[in-house]
Amino acid sequence: MPTVGSLTTMAELSLEFAAGAAERGAGREVVGVALAPGDGHHPPGSASREAPDSAEVTDVTDVTDVMDFANSTELAGRLVRVDPAPGGWAEDGRRAARVVGRFAAARVAAVAVPAERPEAVPAALAEAAARHGVALLTVAPEVCWARIAQVIGDERLREARERLAELEQLLALAGKHGSPERRAQRLVGWLAQAVGGAVTLTGGPAGLGRLGAPATAFSVLAAARQLAGEVAQGRLGSAAIDDGELRIRVTAIGPGRPFPVLAVGRTSPFDARGHALIAHTAALLAPILQLGAARTDVERLDEVAAALRVAVFQLLMGGEVTLAQRTAEGLSPGLLDAETARVYVLEGPAAERDRLARECAAATGGRALVVRCPAYDQHLIIVAPLKSPPGPEPEDGWDKAGAALRALVARHPGRYLGGSAVLPLAQTAGSYGDAARALAVARLQPSRSALYAAESRLTQVLDPAVAARWAGGLLRPLHTLPYASQDQMLGTLHLGLEFPATSAAKILGVSRNTVRARLDRAAGLLGLDLAGLRGRAVLHLALQASSAAGPDQLCGSSHRPDPERPVPLANVLAGAGAQAWAEALLRRLTEDTRDLRGTLLTWLTVDTGVERTARLLELHPQTVREHLRSAERLLQRQLLAGGGGLYETALAFAVRGELDLTEPAAGPTTGPASSPL
Repeated sequence: MPTVGSLTTMAELSLEFAAGAAERGAGREVVGVALAPGDGHHPPGSASREAPDSAEVTDVTDVTDVMDFANSTELAGRLVRVDPAPGGWAEDGRRAARVVGRFAAARVAAVAVPAERPEAVPAALAEAAARHGVALLTVAPEVCWARIAQVIGDERLREARERLAELEQLLALAGKHGSPERRAQRLVGWLAQAVGGAVTLTGGPAGLGRLGAPATAFSVLAAARQLAGEVAQGRLGSAAIDDGELRIRVTAIGPGRPFPVLAVGRTSPFDARGHALIAHTAALLAPILQLGAARTDVERLDEVAAALRVAVFQLLMGGEVTLAQRTAEGLSPGLLDAETARVYVLEGPAAERDRLARECAAATGGRALVVRCPAYDQHLIIVAPLKSPPGPEPEDGWDKAGAALRALVARHPGRYLGGSAVLPLAQTAGSYGDAARALAVARLQPSRSALYAAESRLTQVLDPAVAARWAGGLLRPLHTLPYASQDQMLGTLHLGLEFPATSAAKILGVSRNTVRARLDRAAGLLGLDLAGLRGRAVLHLALQASSAAGPDQLCGSSHRPDPERPVPLANVLAGAGAQAWAEALLRRLTEDTRDLRGTLLTWLTVDTGVERTARLLELHPQTVREHLRSAERLLQRQLLAGGGGLYETALAFAVRGELDLTEPAAGPTTGPASSPL
């Protein structure tokens, strides 16, 4: 990512730090540029807005009022050009302080002022920038602002390509033939070179217990020895320390205690790229270390392939479809060469999972990605791509791969199968959640298999235009994040609403603290309480409505959210289709003579507290649980374990006006949006 300091080194841009700025903020990353009006008093269309070449720049935000512009939520990480008029706000101490203070709150990367020399910046503006810690630059008046935007875009594209090349190189190294020791040493050496520091690997099996690069790595990282011991024993999953100027990161590898430990140290701070390289290397070292302890070559190859399948699945869950498709080529050419897919979750005894995985691969003819679930030992995840053209859909809804898996389940008692609807590969996280909900239904079915019934989803009966505008407005703060972070955040939200943080972390291949941090960050941006049922149900509906609408519908002019006139949730749920859906769903509870509806509503009202429900209804807690389990069977939705079935049930009561789902009372929390988690 280009930084403020790196842009000042490009002579063609003529960017310099203003006099007295002392290269303040040189390390801040720049994601784009923005063009502000000069004195904040020019009406739309006036000459002050007609900056040279601004119409040609697609990554330039042009706002007519400098004060409103400074309050924009889309300025984080941008290089903002201001062109103060003589005698305007930049020469008035109080007004300059107000404007620059708002720029600081918006987390701009820097402010640039057209000037022939660094000393020509208005003193009031320079003083305000110093007071608020905002980087202040000068730019030659004749420099084309469009060119600066192009350079930043080119730099970001170049770095993205370099990162992809690094990942491809890392995968190639991991796949090269050789002993586990040679493979691990290649990865350790590559990581040391990539981060520009020292790397050690300790605690692996025989022959892999002490690897390092360069030769002095163990003496350089001596300060991490005690911390590495705590990580190896599982007391810490990862840790960071500073030893003088040396920054050290320590990470546990693999599933078993004592854990092998990867330590990485360098003198410069670790950025997002550095953290990503460490995580990817650790993920590929895990199966290689297990290879060192394997007894046969067949077992070794199987473990590597299984780890690669998990890596491909985790890339899909994070929305990195292109990289997942490239990685999958090493497993089977053309495996993920499709736009859409179904996701299945097969449940069986954990002790038989490896055999079931081989049977699933054989049943699908190698046309599906069969993954051992990293979170649940009794689960297999099958991603079945649907090649184009798909052909007519069978009457029962099961495609060829699904029918084969269903037959496999039918032959083995104690196995269950849930399948998702057909969705784009980019929505694998949502498909996985649908498959998990279908699995809960399958446990209640005589056939022990079920497909997710998309028609039973609330979003299928909502007014698509109203739902799209509401969802777009609610989720709009997430679009202030960098593009890479948006995919990570959405994938985490889909899983974080369906599963506990620990399970979601294993599925995504990140730490549970990362999952919790992303959920907390989303809660702040969206203004929702994601610790309680109501906020999670509202977010669940918004994500489902957003997926149903698709990017074209969400971005259409008729469906684009208007921040000044947000669509209330009540308007979304008020349609006749939603009323009929909710009534049909809740009517199922009357098949039981007990007051299941009253128990369920009370339980939802008290945020799913069984003990509180029992006290309010003067029932035994076990009786409340029995009522809820009976409701699960009648509604064919999982309630006690949480997830989408619980949220849909809460939404049904909200549609009927019996449960209040509170939306954000105020605008979303603004804050830095440039640091991916």
